[in-house]
Amino acid sequence: MHREAFKGCMYDSQTQSKKTRELNRMLEPCFNLDWLYRQIYKKNFKKTYAGKPTKRYLKLLEQIRKAEKISPEELTKMILM
Repeated sequence: MHREAFKGCMYDSQTQSKKTRELNRMLEPCFNLDWLYRQIYKKNFKKTYAGKPTKRYLKLLEQIRKAEKISPEELTKMILM
């Protein structure tokens, strides 16, 4: 249906506080780490094309690096804030 069919509707993220949204943005890579690895090791996933790494592969690697860079101490500190 058209967006004007429903008045006053909001996305879930719009009802969350700014602090919660910021925390979700920081912690999301940590909680999605298993999913990221599954994407890379999925059957028929192309890591390279014509000898160059694909954009999708580089994007997944960057997200994995971000997630692994966060130490458990930092993770607990962010959650307790």
